[in-house]
Amino acid sequence: MATVEFGLLLAVAAVSAAIGQFLTGYSRGGCPVSFVSAAIGAYLGPLIAERMGWAEPFLLTLAEIEFPVITSAAGALALVILVNLLTKKRKF
Repeated sequence: MATVEFGLLLAVAAVSAAIGQFLTGYSRGGCPVSFVSAAIGAYLGPLIAERMGWAEPFLLTLAEIEFPVITSAAGALALVILVNLLTKKRKF
């Protein structure tokens, strides 16, 4: 993975982590956990979409590198929401 791709992946992950935390209203580990799960989701999203045969609706091209923005954001957002919903605060 090139430096430009990695930087874009981190930018998508940061935005998706913030949106995921906002939508669920809570994150057990705070911003670091949301960011890490979003980065993993942003990496896995395009891989899953490719395996399922889905076309990327929007490719961002920088320095002859095509970056799948929509599937990366969708994967990151889905994983952040899943982690936040599975780690809800417990009431004792």
